[in-house]
Amino acid sequence: MKILLLEDEFMLARSIRTYLLSRGHLVDHYDNGQDVLDVIEGKSHDFYILDINTPLVGGLECLQAIESRYPIVPKIIISAYHDIDYISDAFDLGCSDYLKKPFNLKELDIRIQRLSTQTQQQAEPSSDPLIHLSGRYAFNKQTNLLYYDGIVQKFTKREYALIILFVSNLGQVMTDESIRSFIWDGEDTEASTIRSLVNRVRHKLNEELIENMRGFGYIMKKGELG
Repeated sequence: MKILLLEDEFMLARSIRTYLLSRGHLVDHYDNGQDVLDVIEGKSHDFYILDINTPLVGGLECLQAIESRYPIVPKIIISAYHDIDYISDAFDLGCSDYLKKPFNLKELDIRIQRLSTQTQQQAEPSSDPLIHLSGRYAFNKQTNLLYYDGIVQKFTKREYALIILFVSNLGQVMTDESIRSFIWDGEDTEASTIRSLVNRVRHKLNEELIENMRGFGYIMKKGELG
């Protein structure tokens, strides 16, 4: 996803951005609200994370402007303020969730995933649960199973977790750090172990759905559907 982050605390912003990048997201960071107001005029994002107290223009004013242009897109307000009035104002202006500082980065990730899933379900209430990856491969979003010519494919639990990561980020490069964070929950894992897992999945597939982007990582693209 493309995420806009408004946060003027340098260390916190760097931590959030680094973590979200490891989860496979693209992050545009701004340290003042005026830059955010300028950028939303011509550029949209899939998710917004906004601090309340920021230079030049505050996060709530940015939230109001974003809500008027992109009402369906999820927006999280992060703030050290615990005053109920600030929280009430944020929800009145269109925020989807409110996260009090300090917070755990994994909690932020959980909320992002939850809100993104809810938004997708609201936008596609009767959508087909199948994601057609090629003319013969399809992934069922409800069961998290991969099908080839209608037959469920057998993978280990960890291999299926890798497939889920790729399907959830179609067209995006997954780095070793992204895979390590998702599969091993960020634990120290050798690059050779990650490479071995990816290669096992690639060898079990009957089509080249996962490409090796040398020097960058791996990517899954939709193949020919005809």
